[in-house]
Amino acid sequence: MAISSIPSDIFRKAEETDIERIWQIIGQAKAQMQRLGSQQWDENYPAIEHIRQDIQDGNGYVICREDRVVAYGVISFDGEPVYKDIEGKWSNDLPYVIVHRLAIADEMKRQGMAKQFMLQAEEVSRKKGVYNFRVDTKYDNAYMLRLIDTLGFKYCGEVYYRNNSARKAFEKTIRPYSHPIGISDYTIREATFEDATLIFEAIDKNREDLRIWLPFVDGLKSVADEQGFLQSVLAVPYEQRDPVYILEQGEAICGLAGFHFSDAPNRRTEIGYWLLPAYRGKGIVTNTVRYLCQWAVRERNMNRIQIRCAVGNIPSNAVPKRLGFTLEGTEREGELLTSGEYVNVNVYSILKKEIEQWNRKSN
Repeated sequence: MAISSIPSDIFRKAEETDIERIWQIIGQAKAQMQRLGSQQWDENYPAIEHIRQDIQDGNGYVICREDRVVAYGVISFDGEPVYKDIEGKWSNDLPYVIVHRLAIADEMKRQGMAKQFMLQAEEVSRKKGVYNFRVDTKYDNAYMLRLIDTLGFKYCGEVYYRNNSARKAFEKTIRPYSHPIGISDYTIREATFEDATLIFEAIDKNREDLRIWLPFVDGLKSVADEQGFLQSVLAVPYEQRDPVYILEQGEAICGLAGFHFSDAPNRRTEIGYWLLPAYRGKGIVTNTVRYLCQWAVRERNMNRIQIRCAVGNIPSNAVPKRLGFTLEGTEREGELLTSGEYVNVNVYSILKKEIEQWNRKSN
């Protein structure tokens, strides 16, 4: 089954029946490297056994044009052992996608096919909620070095393979999907590790306002603190993760929203949110929470979604009320604010069947 397609080209997982054609393309790539004096590959690597194993592992992918394989590569999330010993530094220790053994048929060279494959790898990675992309290449592989530069990778250091062969190592952050929330120019997307500085600076500039109702703010003292939080979120496999989303107007951060305390066996979760002062009163949080509720039902099959709001936080309470959540009760002194005051907390919930009514009404 094709993962995605563009006019006349199909990107899909490689199959056993593709091996003969893939091996032909690998041979063409080796011949080109030899002509150019590159030692990226040699007569023993890659071998046809590598290709068979790639396909058996489900990591081999091809691009086809008019039913003919014209590009092959490995897209893997299994990690590369030599990357642990990099002479340099990766930006973080989170899961990553890697592309290996990328080869383009002679008749398709210089037509953007390698770039297309790399962009498709990003798409595969987005769907898995993995936003780190790492690659490496030999110093003499000029073509790959140009491609890496074009795609916005950053140099991180050297890694060493068989025969103590040094390669340049690079990484980039894959930008997650942006989703419209029904208000012009405003979108949400999952936060990445690279967003730590952006988020911290937004909180720090509005610290006195945000700390009134958000006890975590006083404990957030540096970018490293925010990095630690994002690392803890993104290290969880996507299917089990409680995603955190940035609310944006263009490239400007407006606030954060996301899930926590999810209980998959009982199909229940909780949504939290905060918004910077300049963006309040525009319906941004209401529309965001509506989107997140629909996402939780559609993608995670959640049955119950909860929101907790301090009784005195009128704007926060207005969001679940506006969306038709049920006020189930009030937790007495359910939260300790930074002021040292215990406050009562309203508990709201909405059920899957009630969220599904939104869709029926909109239709």
